[in-house]
Amino acid sequence: MTKALSIRCLGGALTSLVLLLPVLADAPKLPRPVRTSNPLVVLIGIGDYADKQIKPRKHAEADAKALYALFTDNNHFAADPKNVRLLLGTPDAKLGAEKATRAKVLESLKWVAKEAKTSDLVIIAFIGQGGPLGESGDRRCYFAADSTYKGRDKDAIEPKEIDDALKGLKSQRVCVFLDVDFTGFVAPGGARAVADATLGKSPYKEFLGDDGTEDHAAKQGRLVYLATNGLSPSLDLAKNGLFTKAIVDGLKGAADKEGYEPDGLVTVDELTTYLDKEVPALARRFGTTDKEKQQQHFILGGRAGHFVLTANPEAMPKRDARLKKLDELAKDKKIPGKLEEEARGLLERMPRLEKRQALRKAYQQFVDKAINLEGLESKRESIHDSMKMKRGDALAFAKKVLEATEVIKDDYIKEVNQGEMVAWAIRGLYRHVEEPIPAAVEAKLKNAKTLGTFALQQLMTEARQNLGKREDLEEQKDLNITLQRMLHKLDPYTTYIDPPTKKKWQQEIDGNFTGIGIQIRKDAVTDQLLVVTPIKGSPAYKAKIQAGDLITTIIREVDSAGKNLTPTEVVPTKGLPLSKAVKLILGQEDTRVKLTIKREGVALPFDVEITRGRIEVESVMGVRRKASDEWDYMIDPVNKIGYLRLTSFARNSYRDIQRVMDQMTNQGVKGFVLDLRFNPGGLLDSAIKITDLFIDDGLIVSVRPRVGRELKYRGRRAGSLLDFPMVCLVNGYSASGSEIVSAALQDHKRALIIGERSYGKGSVQNIKEFEEGEIKLTTATFWRPSGKNLNKLSTAGRDEDEWGVMPDKVVKLNTKEREDLAEHQRNAEIIERVDRRGKAKNDFKDKQLDAALEYLRGQIKMASRLPAPRAPGN
Repeated sequence: MTKALSIRCLGGALTSLVLLLPVLADAPKLPRPVRTSNPLVVLIGIGDYADKQIKPRKHAEADAKALYALFTDNNHFAADPKNVRLLLGTPDAKLGAEKATRAKVLESLKWVAKEAKTSDLVIIAFIGQGGPLGESGDRRCYFAADSTYKGRDKDAIEPKEIDDALKGLKSQRVCVFLDVDFTGFVAPGGARAVADATLGKSPYKEFLGDDGTEDHAAKQGRLVYLATNGLSPSLDLAKNGLFTKAIVDGLKGAADKEGYEPDGLVTVDELTTYLDKEVPALARRFGTTDKEKQQQHFILGGRAGHFVLTANPEAMPKRDARLKKLDELAKDKKIPGKLEEEARGLLERMPRLEKRQALRKAYQQFVDKAINLEGLESKRESIHDSMKMKRGDALAFAKKVLEATEVIKDDYIKEVNQGEMVAWAIRGLYRHVEEPIPAAVEAKLKNAKTLGTFALQQLMTEARQNLGKREDLEEQKDLNITLQRMLHKLDPYTTYIDPPTKKKWQQEIDGNFTGIGIQIRKDAVTDQLLVVTPIKGSPAYKAKIQAGDLITTIIREVDSAGKNLTPTEVVPTKGLPLSKAVKLILGQEDTRVKLTIKREGVALPFDVEITRGRIEVESVMGVRRKASDEWDYMIDPVNKIGYLRLTSFARNSYRDIQRVMDQMTNQGVKGFVLDLRFNPGGLLDSAIKITDLFIDDGLIVSVRPRVGRELKYRGRRAGSLLDFPMVCLVNGYSASGSEIVSAALQDHKRALIIGERSYGKGSVQNIKEFEEGEIKLTTATFWRPSGKNLNKLSTAGRDEDEWGVMPDKVVKLNTKEREDLAEHQRNAEIIERVDRRGKAKNDFKDKQLDAALEYLRGQIKMASRLPAPRAPGN
């Protein structure tokens, strides 16, 4: 059964450079060779540039040489020298290194694309400098050894050229290491001659490629490891760059950590795990400034596979010895062929799943003669039995998936085929766990669109039963993953919200949660918890927790549900993952937690006991905090111009905005700025009520479903605020509810829209309860009062197409200006310590807000010159 809860016009506009590496799967059931051919390697390191306007890179060439030594070392699966290209700023005849000219770099990339086969490992490293291209910095370039700053549009390397060079690359095992700073230059006179470099919407596609799907994801098996986001330099250590040192150490064997013992192989997922821990640790240890200590790396990629990068020589002898024993047992026919096949795959590679690890241990015991064949077969049978899934359980799973497809068929904005959705579900699940789809299932999937409900149920049952019982699919993870993968094929906003995410989203939409009321992050210097800010009115705020406090220990005498803990739980926060810390601090209302606080200016740490309570999250912000920590909404007291920033359309947003507007009306407001930048949306009802505050009677938004009649929402509020000029600020991250409000204000000519074109999310999602979670389903599109389209997905998405809200006055920001704006807004929300208020230097210039104020001041000045209206009868 499903139950409609509410209509949400949730955003989804906010994007950032994020970790895209998916869950990587176990080795397949059948054995496969660890390395099918020699790796092909292109290493580029440029330290000094002939053009002194390009900054030198202290360890770039040493880093490239360190990687060269690693990939040509016989202890680490040496590459054939003919399959290695080493390009340096200064040629090195001893190593066979050539000069890293523009022509040679592109030639080497074309070579690797031509020579690499599908199963070949390809390693590419580029360590050096880059810069912006174009007046707005919306393009980037990589500096070669013969590049010049002034002539970079001709003699540097554009991403498009790299993309073209790698166009024919067939390998599905591509690993790219990039340590490139695209601010690595000094313009004449020390000033920027062009705008700062930007990463664009699809950063590093030149190496990731395009899988050709509608999602334009990275090609299978391609990964890019980034030292930074590319817009800041990476930290240098004594002999190498921090990033390269972590990579080399990891690939030499330090990353060989997966499972219960090192297996002698370092895989991409092991390297990822190692870098996630080691890069921040090295930055904290060797950084001399807060910025250096906070160096953050990134990993981008598509479906990667569990492929091997290097060998760990310390663990290889034990692994090889066991494989040799297995060969002898097979030769003497002391192990059946079927078991030998399974044993080889498990002994070659450490599996990720615990039950397969247990099976590996059984085979190790057998080849080590700790158990005989009878003992092995007994253990094997027991483990295999525990991995089998009962058909009844698989059938129950299949019925739930089919039930979800019925919900989609009934309410989705477009007609969909049930069989096609089942095919998406099965392929998505198998792709997630990276298991091959059985031939019998694959054959049926080809005709899934023509199958009836019963046949689809049988197909889904068979597909799920084949995967068996495994910990990565326990506790309804199989259903969560399957529904999410299936629904993602429909549109970016339709999805299944699993129970933990449902709880989090409900808190965001309700505007409240239960806890102590602090924003925290990991402190880069101490690796402990840093209080960013207490939340106004929260238990932590009342307990006088302050911004900048370090939480060194979490002490719990009761758990999050209030149950006594014996002994008392004492958890140091150093090294504690942020997610675990949050779980320890959060809890039910009226339960207690104790925090040990270290505060600057206070000699000794001290404990603060806090009783958890209901926290109301602010969505309505002003221009600055007052001494009382309340918001000041009057940005220009002289001209009486008010300012209000709305971060989301939560349940309490309308109530709070109404209160603020009443306050400003009493103060005689003469102009008003509504800031919807970075607002991703929220509740449709909230967006409609807020719009109605500022317009007279008339249409606000139309909602057009596939099934049923069009709904029109009109202004109904008497006494709307109409007697002052108004500006609404939007940008490319203003989505959904923000677009409803700004479009209505624009069409009613109530406000001047300033900023950048909005995101273009003109669709409505209906939330339906399903199992323990929710299905968020696109059921309709919304249209602005003028009848114009808002939904970008309904168009080709071109600039000339009709979608989103185009400002009346466009004020564009480059990437750095946009990031600075977002940081400025976040910093404004912080409740600073009393002794630090007003001391922070703030030279940030908000061009879009300045344009709004300039317009409003002009309107107010113009109005002051108009003659006063005559009284009736005169």
